[in-house]
Amino acid sequence: MLTDLLKEKENQFKTTGCLQFSQEELDQLNEKDAQSLENHFRGHTMMILPDSEIKFFEWLKEMDYAVWNDLWNEQENSYLVSIDFLHHFLQNQNGFPICDLIEQENFWFSVKHIKPRGRELFESIKEKLERDVKFTFEEALLYEIALGSIDIWHFCYRYKYPIQDAKQKVLQMHQDDLLVHLGNREDLVGYLDI
Repeated sequence: MLTDLLKEKENQFKTTGCLQFSQEELDQLNEKDAQSLENHFRGHTMMILPDSEIKFFEWLKEMDYAVWNDLWNEQENSYLVSIDFLHHFLQNQNGFPICDLIEQENFWFSVKHIKPRGRELFESIKEKLERDVKFTFEEALLYEIALGSIDIWHFCYRYKYPIQDAKQKVLQMHQDDLLVHLGNREDLVGYLDI
């Protein structure tokens, strides 16, 4: 399958100058295949965000325009990203990582951000999972971070949670010693796992 897809994407690139993946194509890719595609096209190829991610960014544009504008800056070619991000759009991934904001505060987290007091909550989280009991905001965020790096905007989109409320809760989690919050992109470099 990978050989056929690679040929198809080479033709697509020659025709359009960029790549686009359908949801069906993404659903059929595993991490190894995505890595092979990234390596093959690396350094000279852009891809259009998948439709599901474009839908997310259109939501973000309405809900937190300043963040959307920090990322895309009303560019004519908004939603074109490096092929190196392909693996972020596979099943069970959290989409384009919003971790490089310049004008706005970053709210991106990896497992390295969870402090020891936050890790103490995982026994309670495990019990709630087993009993199918609803998580608190804090538990849900810690759980999602443990599954894979995520930013607060993708989290809010998934859980239909108000962005400003989530930001305030993250700041409180930082004060409560549950989670490290680093708003400046330069400070996030040591935490990146993308």
